[in-house]
Amino acid sequence: MFYRILLIICYSLLFLTSHSQKVSTNINLFPPLSGPLYLSGAFGEVRTDHFHSGVDFRTGGKANAEVFASEKGFISRIKISGGGFGKAIYIDHPNGYTTVYAHLDRFIGRIDKYVKDQQYKQELFEIDIYLKPYVIRVERGELIAMSGNSGSSGGPHLHYEVRRTLNQMPVNPSFTNLAITDNLKPSVRGLWIYTLDSSVSTNIKQKTPIDFKSNNGDDITISDTVKTFGTVGLAIKAYDYVNTGSTRCGINSLVMWVNGVPWYSFKVDGFLFSETRYVNSHIDYEIRQLEGKRIHKLFIDPNNKFSNYGTIRNQGRLTVKPDSIYAVKIEVGDAYGNNTYVNLTLKGIKPKTDFSILNAETSNIEQVYWSFYKKNIFKRDDISIEVPADALYNDLQFTYSVSGRLKGTFSQVYHIHNRLTPVHKAFTLKIVADSLPAKYRQKALLGTFSPKGEIISAGGSYVDGAVTASLRSFGDYFVYVDTIAPTIRSINLANGKDMSKEKSIRFKVDDEFSGIGKIRGTINGKWVLFDYDPKNKLIMYEFDAERLEQKRNQILEITIIDQMGNANSKQYKFLW
Repeated sequence: MFYRILLIICYSLLFLTSHSQKVSTNINLFPPLSGPLYLSGAFGEVRTDHFHSGVDFRTGGKANAEVFASEKGFISRIKISGGGFGKAIYIDHPNGYTTVYAHLDRFIGRIDKYVKDQQYKQELFEIDIYLKPYVIRVERGELIAMSGNSGSSGGPHLHYEVRRTLNQMPVNPSFTNLAITDNLKPSVRGLWIYTLDSSVSTNIKQKTPIDFKSNNGDDITISDTVKTFGTVGLAIKAYDYVNTGSTRCGINSLVMWVNGVPWYSFKVDGFLFSETRYVNSHIDYEIRQLEGKRIHKLFIDPNNKFSNYGTIRNQGRLTVKPDSIYAVKIEVGDAYGNNTYVNLTLKGIKPKTDFSILNAETSNIEQVYWSFYKKNIFKRDDISIEVPADALYNDLQFTYSVSGRLKGTFSQVYHIHNRLTPVHKAFTLKIVADSLPAKYRQKALLGTFSPKGEIISAGGSYVDGAVTASLRSFGDYFVYVDTIAPTIRSINLANGKDMSKEKSIRFKVDDEFSGIGKIRGTINGKWVLFDYDPKNKLIMYEFDAERLEQKRNQILEITIIDQMGNANSKQYKFLW
């Protein structure tokens, strides 16, 4: 018995070590930037398809701020990509933590040399290198890079993370000694009540805004009693300013009490990357898609397994009884102990007698009931959909319909439920392409529509008579082909031009549909490094005197290949 108890204790400690969200407050870090630290993004705030895994430090709207190592250690990883973090450095420290510095413009000194050597060795711009502890060691406060705007950054800044090295779990840097001052309370900008009773609607959650005067961090007491009935949930829109030099950031925590009883709590101080997509269940995904608003639900979906919920009673839902009064108190918190409170009163009334919802009659719409915990398969002669278990956050009345073929496509348009329902795991969609000419098969993929109605790529490939893709969103899909090569436009290079006073060669590159897949440049037959900035459709080669002989005629050949293998090449002769 003793050994069994000991084993249980050991397993419990292991679980707490890997999942606990508490962060030690004695983490002593050197500031990654000099001067005051102003935030433009808080840890854990809602982003597209993920919770923010770090903090964003402002750099005055410009690149080239000096970036320093927060503690001694060794560079464990260097990753460069056109999207995501762009140019990023990961440093492992003896204290058991890893710091991450992302969206960098360039690396410094020996780090820069090592990275370029690896890129030239692999003949790749995008690299992901894991380094041994002895390769590049750094000291606390050492200059390692210059800040930038690389990757998917929306503007110049430094994305900074603190992770537990053991499991790479990001934790809130606000719990370190970094000098981030915050005495401003969060602001509440919206409050909604949702009708969740399935007897009222199986498919539609009715949302009613609760009127109140917007505040600037002051507590709110809603004087008018909110009358409602059945099973309801609340949702809130709130944000936070960390200090006067910071832009609007996300909140850190939410707590709700009903008649003094803890009913719901959420606090994001650390999470595993494997669970970050639960953000789409945490928020009102439909409003996010339609209006761009980030609204926190104060109730959780049955298949929302995010580990940052604390006390949850009845999944945050409240069953309101007629003629009963419910005092609701909501606490909105930031990461620095500032809280704003909202107080309101709900009163139960007798429900309406007619709960029916009239749906438009459409002869070709099919509906199938899907359970979130099961694997769901939908098949017809020309299409199949396979959704894995736990890919949905709720049970779903799945809808499917077909409409006519669009000009230039090779199938009908298949309406796979709708884009307003979030999907947690990727599902497989196959559309039979029996009308697709053989010459186009290797150029076939699925098309869909952007929120603006533009045709965009959904990826996929032709296999055994069908175009198959792994997707993360419901919506409208059809078979499309991409036979058009990317475009290349020179910015500062022309045949015969003397480039001896230029620092770089720059091109604008674009692809109409499937997207840029590969970039290859050579000078005099030898591979040269072109940086790729997808958001600006820019590629750039910086002249490298160590690798390129000067004061001679040069021949540049640049080749751009898209995701479907369509290629475009250009050749230039110049002097450098």
